[in-house]
Amino acid sequence: MSKENVMPRRKFLRNLTAAGAGLTAALHGAPAILGQRNPSEVIGVACVGVGTQGHYLLQNAQAVPNTEIRIICDLYTGNVARAQKLTKNSKVRVVHEWEKVVQDPDIDVVIIATPDFWHPPMTIAAAAAKKDIYVEKGWCTKLEDAKAMRKAVKDNKVVLQLGHHYNSLPTFHKARDIFRSGALGKVPLVRTYIDRTSEYPEWKVYTDYGIHEMPKDAGPDTIDWERFIAHAPKRPFDAERFFTWRRYWDYGTGIAGDLLSHLWDSVNMVMGMGIPESAVTHGGLYFWTTDREVPDQWTVLYDYPKQNLAVHFSCTFHNVHVGEMAQYLGRDLTLEVSPEFCRTYSPEWKPDYWKKVGQARDAARKIGLNPQDAAVPPDYSFKEGELQVTSHMEDFLPCVRSRALPRCHVDRAFEEAAALLMSVEAYRQERKVRWDPVKEEIV
Repeated sequence: MSKENVMPRRKFLRNLTAAGAGLTAALHGAPAILGQRNPSEVIGVACVGVGTQGHYLLQNAQAVPNTEIRIICDLYTGNVARAQKLTKNSKVRVVHEWEKVVQDPDIDVVIIATPDFWHPPMTIAAAAAKKDIYVEKGWCTKLEDAKAMRKAVKDNKVVLQLGHHYNSLPTFHKARDIFRSGALGKVPLVRTYIDRTSEYPEWKVYTDYGIHEMPKDAGPDTIDWERFIAHAPKRPFDAERFFTWRRYWDYGTGIAGDLLSHLWDSVNMVMGMGIPESAVTHGGLYFWTTDREVPDQWTVLYDYPKQNLAVHFSCTFHNVHVGEMAQYLGRDLTLEVSPEFCRTYSPEWKPDYWKKVGQARDAARKIGLNPQDAAVPPDYSFKEGELQVTSHMEDFLPCVRSRALPRCHVDRAFEEAAALLMSVEAYRQERKVRWDPVKEEIV
């Protein structure tokens, strides 16, 4: 993928690795859920999955003061070797079986960065062992797993952070502040987009986001394939499935779990609208038709009739013209937000707006452009440094000490899972699906 098209998530993770832990205090505190730890106590961390995403989480975690990576667990020897070099703890141990990791008495926190289908058994086992948990999104691939995971976390009173790092980006905190101020007026529609493309098919990456070729040593001797598919349909060894698992239904939910979950959760962070009442999905293989099972286009409409709100999501992998943003189409103000910007526009239906249009068109004429191509600048645009927010890991690990709820806690994780799985069910059943809030079922 070309540098200009790499998603902010990837740049964000690399920046965090170098940034260290000296950021300002976290915003919006939450109530304590258990007794607090001693602030000087070193938190012992195990990293289960240190591949494309996991090795960044390892570095982010060890950058937080009084945190030590004590165990590395992965099924590919190349990932393990890289993680050992990245880990500051010279005594870090390599444990092959994740079941032993979650039972280890030296471990306080388990970071889970495995394919999505492995999240439920690992999360449930870690919670039962009283370990706090940082787990990547999408939370799971089945609704019954989401219920079991939520129960395990709450019954065992452990801290859980879901890896939606937009919750810890200043542009989204600013967007939430603007929304909560009431300046947007009534907001009946939110549109979200996350388009991607490059010379390589999306998700065709190996051990890191910028690597597009299979490791030369990848094979049955370096990858524990049988352990990888222990909770999946049995298939012969396939290194493509191991590394590029997002392309296959056996291991994830495609765009729904990887990208829709990001954008939908960001809207839920800003608006707090919760699980939708219904969902309709259109998707399919339109451009990258031969390298994957899951669709390369995904469009969803969520409805919240009691809130007079609809939330729209659209994603494609063949064109990046729109890129990524969420548009909050308020009656009194338009808000646009992404990891890169937060900006507002005055309502286009008011007379004052057309004065701005005229000014922009006059400026375009003066430099020889078609006036119809003139863009009206925003009334407000977020400036770097305007708002300080701690990183997602810096939010989570202090919560391990204080026993406060982190920003993307277990209830938010359940809402994310329900929403993304509603889109998957709507696609599979080729109909509108609804959420039964009493039974907590998709019907």
